[in-house]
Amino acid sequence: MLTENEVGQLIQIPEIRSIVQPIYQGFVEEEQQFQHLSLHDFLSGMLMIPSIALARVDGATSLFEELALNKKARRFSKGGFFLKQDPVIKLVGLLQERLDCWESRFLDGLNGIMKTITPEITSAGNSGVEQNNYPENMFLSVMKSSYILIRFLETFFLPEGEELTGHRTVSRDEYEKILNIGERLQLSGLYSFQNFTRTFEVK
Repeated sequence: MLTENEVGQLIQIPEIRSIVQPIYQGFVEEEQQFQHLSLHDFLSGMLMIPSIALARVDGATSLFEELALNKKARRFSKGGFFLKQDPVIKLVGLLQERLDCWESRFLDGLNGIMKTITPEITSAGNSGVEQNNYPENMFLSVMKSSYILIRFLETFFLPEGEELTGHRTVSRDEYEKILNIGERLQLSGLYSFQNFTRTFEVK
């Protein structure tokens, strides 16, 4: 899962900054209580949007999901914040309420970021289909995938501390949302993502 320092490094890459900046400008114009939000913390919120969308898939966020989201948000935050003082946690709270407004725009931005720096997506080209023949084994997929792709998958789809190679149970709605987000981010043609989706048991 990405860390505060890695988010800070990402936002220093000119190509990524040029993707994030216009979305940030539109956001602070519409959500004026976030006028002083840093670009670092805004990118953190963008990275949280798949997790937020999964938590809200049934229309509400449980206490367990809320705690998991806040834990992840604190991992991204620039500086030492606690609970409601944390700007990323505040942003996550707003995004839960305004998911319909921002989900699509944030996912488009993440797609642009991933196409810029993720080798598998870049090499897949317009088809979005990976050329390498990965075995149907999540452990081998992790070993053969780029570091940044694995970090993105962990950040987008897993609670902090869980590994991609683990197995977990999800609802049908959650599973369909994972597939939908994967499609939006051009992950569905990658063997590593396909193998990741096989680690879920749908209840």
